[in-house]
Formats: sequence, structure tokens, C-alpha cells
Amino acid sequence: MVNKRHQFSGVRGMSVRLKFIFGFFLFSLMGAYVLLAADTLTPSRPNVVLIISDDHAWTDYTFAGHPHAKTPNIDRLAAEGLTYTRGYVTTAICSPSLATMLTGLHPHQHGITGNDPVRGQKRADWIEPFFKKPQLPKLLADAGYLTLHTGKYWMGQPSRVGFTDDMGFTGRHGGQALSIGRKSMKPIYDFFDKAKQQQKPFFVWYAPFLPHTPHNPPERLLKKYAHVKDPRKAKYLAMIEWLDETCGELMGQLKKKGVADNTLVLYLADNGWNEYGKAHPYENGVRTPFIAHWPGKIKPHKDDRNLVSNLDVVPTILTVAGVKPPASLPGINVLDDQAVAKRDTLFLSNFAHDMASATEPEKSLWTRSCIHGKWKLVAWIENPPKIRPHGGGHRHKNPGANLELFDLLADPHETKNLAKQHPDVVQDLLARIDGWWKVD
Repeated sequence: MVNKRHQFSGVRGMSVRLKFIFGFFLFSLMGAYVLLAADTLTPSRPNVVLIISDDHAWTDYTFAGHPHAKTPNIDRLAAEGLTYTRGYVTTAICSPSLATMLTGLHPHQHGITGNDPVRGQKRADWIEPFFKKPQLPKLLADAGYLTLHTGKYWMGQPSRVGFTDDMGFTGRHGGQALSIGRKSMKPIYDFFDKAKQQQKPFFVWYAPFLPHTPHNPPERLLKKYAHVKDPRKAKYLAMIEWLDETCGELMGQLKKKGVADNTLVLYLADNGWNEYGKAHPYENGVRTPFIAHWPGKIKPHKDDRNLVSNLDVVPTILTVAGVKPPASLPGINVLDDQAVAKRDTLFLSNFAHDMASATEPEKSLWTRSCIHGKWKLVAWIENPPKIRPHGGGHRHKNPGANLELFDLLADPHETKNLAKQHPDVVQDLLARIDGWWKVD
């Protein structure tokens, strides 16, 4: 009969050297198991960089075929990433478009419909209710992300929407934060180091004041466009190249810091430019390329058919970060092929520059639009508000026509109003618009 106590005495009787070897083996085995379990249960979450160009027409990129624009770095993002050429913003001026990218909501839902309140009213009446909406930076910060604001914002203190880091209080456009890109990119690069030291995933909001006015590009860039006859266009194109340079520097730093392969970069503009651009419901005002770049995770592809929107920024980033998007969001994850293919309609709205009511957004509404397949309907309010437009905005391409129907595939620059030729299409799109947001 074997003595059970003797079975264990062998271990107790090991030499010190053997005990050390045996213990080290067990420790290593347990450590490997813990690491394997950690990788399986809590994989490393990706970083996210959101690049928002400012007042940039959808046509004004080299990859879009512009004859003079030089955008080699954005071109590279587009070539290496998933590029939707039919991207849109919910409305064609800065503040409400950026507010959509913070909340994932339409302007009439988040309440910020214009850049300024009408004279005599307080911005706080709009901003305070806005802070109660779901906010992308806060949702990410609550999930353990470090979140940095740079550039434009409009809402005062960036921490109010959950940014853990910022460049200070912002005014009407962005305050000191507007120096990003134009003067230095260092705040972003220092933030990369901070996130690495704290071993946390990061989110960067890079919304530089580029190519926005003032169009004062460096002389070295302006010289490249001496052949452009219109000096205003030459300055604008030089500003675009200045923006592009900062995008290249940013991508270079991601590689230098060793985080490029674990970083999703999204690129789009906040609204358009050029004739019938900013503040207008036409393509030059609301259309933008939408690029998603993530080495090894996203296959390079150019999509000229499907519709995406700045509504999709929030659900896309939250999903990638492992955070469940609020059920109320109308947008989709642009990396979900099925969701993208299923969408066949987008809705847009355009408002006066100044906001008339913090509780009744329709009081400053000018147009509602519907894009469905190849068709786009712009429905003008019959009695528009008597509030100042932006820079001559709200000019009809077809004066006197409250309904404008365009075939975007055949006529992307909206030169022919087909409303009279296709009354059935007009009625269908009007019904879709009223089903989305009914305005009395």
C-alpha cells in the first residue's frame, strides 16, 4: 500500500534548485494563460483619428479629377482605404454639420441649425440642450479612451461633450484651437505620447481651419498656382495643399509612433465651397468624399454607388471602439457592407445662417432634400424665413421653382431641373421627405 503522504513528500523534498525550476515553469505557464485569455477577452481597441476639412468642395482633390488641386496625401488615404465618392453632410454650413459629427443626429434633432442665434438671443439657449444629447467624445471617454479636441468646435469648452484633452476654451469658431495645422501639429503629437504612456486608446478630433478663409497660404505653396488666372482660386487651391500637407504629417507621425496599423482614420469635409457651395443645398454645398483608412483591416476600394453621410461618423467610430451606438441614431457603420448596401435614401436640410428658435428648428428652415438612388429632390419652403443667408446663400439655380429634381448620375452638377418631366418621382420623394420630417 502506497502512503499518500509519501506521494507529496517528493515535491517537499526537492532541492532548492529544482523547486525554483518547477516554480518558474508553473509561473510561466500561468502567465501565458493569462496573456492568452486577455488577448481573447479584451483585444486591443483601435485608435481613431477624425480629419474634418473645412469649406472644401467635393471636386477639389487630385483623385477627384481636379485639373489643378494637389492633394497627394489625401489621394494616398483614398487609394489605400475605402472611399465613398457619394458622401454627404446633413447641412451645408459649419456649426450644424460639426454638431452632427458629435451627436450622430440631424440638425433638427440636435438643435444646432445655424452658426449664430438671431440678434438679441443667447447662444446658451441652443448649446445647453445640445449638451444633453449623446456625445461621441463622452461615450468614448466613458469606455476608457483619451479624447483630444483640436480645431473647430463652436460650443465653448470641449470638455462639456466629453473631450478629456483640448487646446482651451473655444469661441464662435474655435479660439486658440484654430492654430492647429496653420501653426503647429505638436498638440496632437504630444497627445499621442500621453496615450502611449497611459496605455490607453485615443480619439483625435482634427478639424483645422483649412482650407477655410482667411485664404493666406504660405508663399511657397501659392507660387505653385501662379498659372491659375483667378488669384482667389489660386489662394484657395494653395490652402487645400496646405491642408493636405498636414494630413501627410499626421499620417507620418502615426507610423513614427508605431500606432498606424491600429488606427482608423476617417476623412470628410464639413461642407462645400465654390459657386452654389457653402450654405446651399446643391452638391457643391453638401457633398464630400468620405474616406475610411485602416491598414490591414480595410481593403482598398472606391465606391461610386452607395450613399454615406456625416451621420455615420458616430456609429462607425463607436462600433469600431466596441461601444454600442445609441438606438436613436439614424446613421450606420460605413464599414458594414450590408448596412451600406441596404441604404437607398439620404435626407438633408438647409437653414438660414442665423437660428431663430431653440425649440422650433423649422423657423429658420429653407430647404429639405432627399437623395434616393440617382435622384435628388430639393424642396424649398414656400415662405422662407426672413433671416440673413450666408454669403449670398439660398440662391435658386432655378428661380421661381420650389421643387428641383436632378439626375445626379447623368448631371452631377445639377444643371437641369427635371421636376416637370418626372412628377411621379417628385411625389415619391416628397412623401419620403414628409415621412422623415413633416413640417407644417
